[in-house]
This record gives sequence, structure tokens and C-alpha cells, in this order.
Amino acid sequence: MSVNQVGVVTRFEFTRTIRRPQFWVAALLLPALMAGVILVMAWAGSTKPTASDPITFEYTDQSGVISETAAAALGGKPAGADAEARAKSGELTAYLAFPADPTTGAVTIIASDRGLIDNSSYSRLAQNLFNTSVDARLGSESTVALVRANLQTTVRTYTDGQPADGLGAMIVPGALVLLLLVIVSLLGNQMLNSTVEEKENRISEMLLVSLPARALIHGKILALALIGLVQIVIVIIASALIYNIAAPGLNLDGLGVEAIILDPLRVGLGLLLLLGGLLTLTALLVLIGAAMPSAKEAAPFFSAVVIVTIAPIYFISTVLINPTSPVVQVLTYFPFTAPMTALILNATGALEPWIGALIAVGLFVIGALILRLAVSAFQRGVIQYDQRLRLADFTSHRVTQRKEYACPPQ
Repeated sequence: MSVNQVGVVTRFEFTRTIRRPQFWVAALLLPALMAGVILVMAWAGSTKPTASDPITFEYTDQSGVISETAAAALGGKPAGADAEARAKSGELTAYLAFPADPTTGAVTIIASDRGLIDNSSYSRLAQNLFNTSVDARLGSESTVALVRANLQTTVRTYTDGQPADGLGAMIVPGALVLLLLVIVSLLGNQMLNSTVEEKENRISEMLLVSLPARALIHGKILALALIGLVQIVIVIIASALIYNIAAPGLNLDGLGVEAIILDPLRVGLGLLLLLGGLLTLTALLVLIGAAMPSAKEAAPFFSAVVIVTIAPIYFISTVLINPTSPVVQVLTYFPFTAPMTALILNATGALEPWIGALIAVGLFVIGALILRLAVSAFQRGVIQYDQRLRLADFTSHRVTQRKEYACPPQ
């Protein structure tokens, strides 16, 4: 296997893929969805709901708390005869019945239907009337202000005597988690089809006459890496543009983010985990494609790999709240769930750097071993069109002559 042979395969696979319209549609789809969501949120935020008609109501009060003055200011008065019946017939907009103890009993409201959403205005009216009546009993605006005050807090947390970075340091490492999801969704199927395509088209033997299997596999994986890099760059550029456009309307302080903090150690460790996880995932999908006779038969295995890869998302609350739990430990050290789990823990700061480094090294080693197995599977299954490879095929010597015929010395 020579560098030139790998380069030929890489160049061919890369140019063939980026010339396809489907590639650009898939690459631009996520940024388009992000821009669409931002536009819809901006439009929804700028659109004010139509004001509802004022509510005229009558009420009964067994608690003695409700103030007639407060009720009159809101458009209400004490209930007259048959107030409940008139509210049911539509002659009266609303009838409110306050219980003897509003702290334990419910306020009964009988009113005209204003629609599923606007019916909540009746509950708000009852709460407003009750609050206003209680405020009137307090007799002092300063007392009312104290009772109704919402305390503002400023939280400063420390780790080993140093201020903790907080949410600001989670944004960039957390983006690596999203990046893994994006790559799996955009490139996963292409990783699978990278080897099964030639087998389905019956051209694998012709390729292996002039190219070693390792050169073919390595070239395809390098092409996938370049294609993934192109898509990542597109997503990053689009995200930066969308952020700059939407930044004036974003309130990071409201989310508790004072500034975006770049922690070199955490970001570097996250990149290692991302690359190790992608190598393992790519090698596994290439192995599945090499062992399957067609893309149709390989599809269920692809779904299984994707589900296992994103499985930590289903346990996200446990990962965030209790990172030392047995479930999280299993997800952290199992090779195919480790990338996502370790990236999440790294983003939150719950992953020790030396443990993260060991996990990243383990992923690279496992990925390399699976990749070697994928090369062997491709050699052995190159002309096996009608059935998938079995475990026994890797230990059998029945395909030795066929392999020597199909593949030049490596």
C-alpha cells in the first residue's frame, strides 16, 4: 500500500461526493433549519396578541376577603339573582364563587367560552382580584411591596478556592456534543455505504486488482473525514452568521451566562474525544458495510449503531445530576456510548482530564482494531454478494486463494 494509492481513492471519493446535489442539500439543511427557527422565534416575539374584550363579572365571597372597590375596578360587582344560571346562558360573562378558605378551596368559575387559550384569562382575573383585595387589607404600599417582592439573587460558586466558570465554559465543549450528533446524522449513512456500494455494483474485484484493500478502505475513510470537515465548516460558518445576526436579541445574562469562556484543556480534551469517537463509529460502520451483501441488509445495523451512539441523550438527566451513578459509568466506558457520554461530562466539568484522556486513547485503539477488522472483512467478503459474512469466516482459511487472487500483495 502506497500513499499515492490512498490519495487516488481519497480524491476520487471526495470529488464524487461533493459533486452530488444531495450532498449540498444535506449540508445546508441544518443551517437552513437553524435560520428558520430563529426567524420564527423573532417573528413570534414581535407579534403581539390581539387584546381580548374586557370581562364583566359577578362574584360571591364566603371568605370575606374580596374588596368591592377592587372588584369594581376590574369590572365586577357582587352577584345578583341567578348569577350562575345567567353565566351558563351567556347573559353574564363570568360568575366567580370564592370559597370560605381560598388557601385550600378552589374558586369556582362559570363563564362564557372564549376559546381554549383565552379561557385562562378567567383564572388570571380571579387571581388578580384576590391579590388586589389582599393588598388593600395590608393598608401600606411598602408592606404590599415587601409581600409581592421577588428576591433577586447573585450566585457565585467556587471550585478549590477559585471562581467556577459556570455555564459560560460549557458552551464551546457542549457544541462538540451537538457536532457529534450532526456528523452522525449527516455522514452516518455515507460511512455505511462507503464499502457496500462497490459490492452491490459488482466492481469491487476490478478495484482490488489494482488497489490493495487497505488502500481502498483508508482512502475512503480519509475522504469521509474531508467530507465531514466540509460539512462542519459549513455548519460553523452558518452558526457564526446566525449568531451575529441574532445576537442583539439574545439575552445571555438571563440564562446566567455572563460571558463565553474558552477553557483550552476542556476544549482540547473534547476534540480528542470527538475524533476518537468518530474513528470508532466510522470503522464500525465500514465493517458492517464490508460484511453485508447490500445496503438494504446493512440498514438495520446502521439504525442500531446510531441508537447506541446517541443512547446517553436518553439518560441526560442522570448524566447531568448524578455523573457517578452506575448507569453513567457503564455509558462512559462502553466504547460505543463513551464518546457522547464523555463529551457531555466534559462539557459540564464532571470528567477528570486524565480519565477523559484515557477514554480518548482507548477509542483510538478500538477504532484502529475495528478498522483492521473491516479491511479483513472487505477482503473476505469482496465477491460474496448473496450472503453476509459470519464470525466463522474470519477464522476460516477457505477464502485464502480467493483473497490472493483478488488482492495484490500488501
